[in-house]
Amino acid sequence: MDSIQQQFGSVISRRRQELGLGQEPFADKAHLHRTHISLLERGKRMPSLLVIKKLAAALETTMASLMEELERVPEEGQSSASTAPTKKATRKPIRKADS
Repeated sequence: MDSIQQQFGSVISRRRQELGLGQEPFADKAHLHRTHISLLERGKRMPSLLVIKKLAAALETTMASLMEELERVPEEGQSSASTAPTKKATRKPIRKADS
């Protein structure tokens, strides 16, 4: 199975191609160097949060959307059934302390 870096790179590459962008126009839109995009897409670099934010903006999406897609990629030793969406946890309201 591919490393998480390679999986993330595949997500970025696929999303970029869906928008019909080459690496260079995409890099310009993300304010990154084309070689950095290439390294990310090939799984040779681990992006920082700032880079993920720039990539998401250039892909006209959110960081959360990219991470959600990455989480759906089966990890080594996992079946695709184990990556099914789970029920969202609900938050309990915060009670104010009595003054």
